Amino acid sequence: MLMQGRRKVAYRNERGNLYVLYIGFAAMIVVAWNLYAQVGLSFIVNYRSKCALEAASLAAARDLSRIVIDDPKWGYVALTDQPPVGDDTRAGDGFPLPVTGINTIMATVRLEMLVAQSLGTNEAIDCAMDDLRTARAASRRLSKTLRNSLKRERRTGADDKELVARDINGKVVRPMDSAAVVYRQNADQMLSGMGWTLESMNAELGSLTQEGTTNTPSPECGLSTRVASVFEPELKNYPAFVDVPAAGESFYFAGLGKQASLVEPALFDASHTAQNSSVIRLIAQLKNKNNTGWMKSVACALPAFMEDRVPASYMVLRFPNGIPTGTESLRSLLTSDGLSKRIPLYTACGGDFPVDQGAQLKENPDTASATVRQAVNRAFFDWLRTAHAKPKLDAVINALDCQFNRHQPSVTYLYTFDDCGEIEVAAPKDYPFFAQTAYESQLYTVASNVINLQGVAWSMRLRDQVHRIGKQEGGKHAGQPMPSTVAVNLNQAEEKRLLATAGSRYDRSRLGLELEISTPIMTNGGEL
Repeated sequence: MLMQGRRKVAYRNERGNLYVLYIGFAAMIVVAWNLYAQVGLSFIVNYRSKCALEAASLAAARDLSRIVIDDPKWGYVALTDQPPVGDDTRAGDGFPLPVTGINTIMATVRLEMLVAQSLGTNEAIDCAMDDLRTARAASRRLSKTLRNSLKRERRTGADDKELVARDINGKVVRPMDSAAVVYRQNADQMLSGMGWTLESMNAELGSLTQEGTTNTPSPECGLSTRVASVFEPELKNYPAFVDVPAAGESFYFAGLGKQASLVEPALFDASHTAQNSSVIRLIAQLKNKNNTGWMKSVACALPAFMEDRVPASYMVLRFPNGIPTGTESLRSLLTSDGLSKRIPLYTACGGDFPVDQGAQLKENPDTASATVRQAVNRAFFDWLRTAHAKPKLDAVINALDCQFNRHQPSVTYLYTFDDCGEIEVAAPKDYPFFAQTAYESQLYTVASNVINLQGVAWSMRLRDQVHRIGKQEGGKHAGQPMPSTVAVNLNQAEEKRLLATAGSRYDRSRLGLELEISTPIMTNGGEL
């Protein structure tokens, strides 16, 4: 009876619950795997795109180094110095012209400012300030051309013709086209297989938030308090992207490396457009084929530099009738109050005077007349400009203060700079520059009894063969110094003087400036 009264207890089967749990875990694993796969795929796509974009930025940076502009005051200008070998950079004499880097130009003008400050005359300061003004204009013109070359959509109007970027052979340079080709070669096949495509690629030019490097030599050590705190005291080259002031003026230099190199994108700075910008930043925008995702890659690169190997020219001072009293040094000659008379200024037109048929000496188009001191200072700074950034400041100052008769009495003194920036002064017995030619479009003057020193009037003759630079204003030789018929600098082998391709551009025996003071006449009881 008792057994019959018991109820049977029903137990639920738990295996069904486990199946549900297994399905849930499987779903979670699938979701996690899918997320992991998506993250991993995105990482691979981003990494491959960044590598391809870095290669593209290097290609674009190399193209930026090739771009050359024709400046009316400085001739051919680029980010870096380039040798005289271009087919499209030939002067009227048939030989190619060297390309001057914008850093070389700014360093040259900065040296002029320091020398002018040492001389302390209004004439010297005016010359340096004139060159600073034209250098900044060249910098702006180059920057505008570089930025225009990075635009994917190009206008072809007449107003934009001068902004078309070209190299020394006249070929159009398109950095973004080069970048796009390199990017596709490195990424297109892989990205398309993963369902991604390149939607857009844009570029901009800028600087860095920290100091960069250049190959432009500094004329003095300890450039400034700010720079010295970061760089070594014995600084050999200018720093880039920081102000290196001189005589109250700011000077900025573009960053350049030994070769095109990558820089950290986080250091890129696009805010200082007035400076010499050289860093290119590429931004690539990727799109998923299903329009379900976007991705951005960024890369920055720095262009490379080339060495400036064009030598300095010679400045010749001639005293056929002896050195005038009161002008015992170059500094006293440039600052003397006895050089206050006004003289006419001339320019050779229609060719080299008097060797080219039809060539004539005409009134100088810029300034018809000037004081002797103004003319001499302008010619001195024109000659100093041919040495570019090579001279050391103390070498220039020593040359200014060196007494003419200290080494040996002579009627001729030759000044030039070696590749280390040191001044070379020679006093030869024979005059090496026999040809009395005034180059086309360059400065020439001759005047009698215009230098009054201690009761004696002296005549002068001045040939400034490097007054105007470039094809636009510099005549058939474009402001290049005049080669000598005989070797003046014996450190150069004769067979290397006049090269077939570059002509006399690498010749070290070239005349930039000749100043002759002669024919003294007594006035006011002066003594000869």
